Amino acid sequence: MPESTCRSGRTWQLWLALYVACSMVVGLVVSHVVLRSGVGTADVVLAGGGGFATSFALCLALPAAVRELKRQN
Repeated sequence: MPESTCRSGRTWQLWLALYVACSMVVGLVVSHVVLRSGVGTADVVLAGGGGFATSFALCLALPAAVRELKRQN
């Protein structure tokens, strides 16, 4: 495997870990806010999971959007 490909793979893994960590924080904050409103456990879990999934999807879409914007210029 060429060295440049290996570096790119490691960089992608680091970015992916950062995306997961940030999405976990978003999911936990959403869960905490919903929990404080006094709803049931199932609603808290669903809201936290939704916050995590939405945040993670946005993080994954960000590099493609930046790449597309750079290509257009």
